[in-house]
Amino acid sequence: MITDDTTYWTVTTLSNMQYLNTTPGAYYNTTRSGGGMIVKFKFLPGDKYKFMLFVQATTYNITNESWTEAEGTVEFSKNEKGHTIFKTKPSKCFYRMNQNGKITERYATKEELATKHTTTYLWDKWTNPTDEKNEYLLILDLTANPGADVDKPETIKPDMVSKFLIPARKK
Repeated sequence: MITDDTTYWTVTTLSNMQYLNTTPGAYYNTTRSGGGMIVKFKFLPGDKYKFMLFVQATTYNITNESWTEAEGTVEFSKNEKGHTIFKTKPSKCFYRMNQNGKITERYATKEELATKHTTTYLWDKWTNPTDEKNEYLLILDLTANPGADVDKPETIKPDMVSKFLIPARKK
């Protein structure tokens, strides 16, 4: 799970597609991103982690962006059924919002650290036989999906599982 200094486990829907603004006005004939998100995890020696989330949405020529960056300790273990889990406990978290050019920044409160970012995840590594260039990490947020149970597949919907990847390590 530990990666080198520059590598993060990543999942993204952010597109490099640009949309042309054809609405008359100051921004006529300019381009904007359609938006998306990037989520990154880095696991470090000493049971530490870093988490980053960037979300961007552009609608009606208004762009909103949200940046969250958390770090703290992580504990890898197994749950009562023997499934691999990890628990994150942040020591700090920073938020930055850009609402059509108006930027606000702040640190998370102690309550937010405990309720929004202290999380338990079910995880497993996966090998995609059609993609040997990447290693995959499947993560299910058990805090957000408390009814999910690997032993009862009907309790897990595809949109509950995030598929992170990193470039395959040379053996």
